[in-house]
Amino acid sequence: MVWPIVEQRGTLAGPVRSDVELARDLVSRSRLATLSTFSLRPAGYPFGSLVAHSQDERGHPLLLLSALAEHTKNLAACDKASLLVHEPGATDIVEAPRVTLVGTCARVPSEQRDVLFARYVAAHPQTADWMSDHLHAYALYRLDPIEIRVIVGFGRLSWSSAEDYSALL
Repeated sequence: MVWPIVEQRGTLAGPVRSDVELARDLVSRSRLATLSTFSLRPAGYPFGSLVAHSQDERGHPLLLLSALAEHTKNLAACDKASLLVHEPGATDIVEAPRVTLVGTCARVPSEQRDVLFARYVAAHPQTADWMSDHLHAYALYRLDPIEIRVIVGFGRLSWSSAEDYSALL
């Protein structure tokens, strides 16, 4: 479905673009987000964590997660997750653009790890040596969205398909 394009407002003011284009742009510019998983303790409750992220060529979030972290333990039990990304520096909840990517989050297959880790390090250079940190046992994860919730500002919100989101360059 094609959503009507309306005038931009708030911190995303600029050229008129579709909600899914704005979502992809916001995710690409963001570096920190809230990862929500299903908690093991207390069991079954939502668990939110601040994480650093990057993205693959389709805009799917990449996360470098420690095996010691609660969210990583939660993902081992249930791979369903969401990532909430918001406009950096936004202070007005009514006008604050945000995107929630809902999907599954799993370790990146070993054959893709080196290329995707290079993309991650380009966004977060301080993490270049973290994969060799055996104590924290870092691994690269990718969230593969099934749907994307986009809130551009007051009165402008929509759901976008993962296919539309991933197809943008």
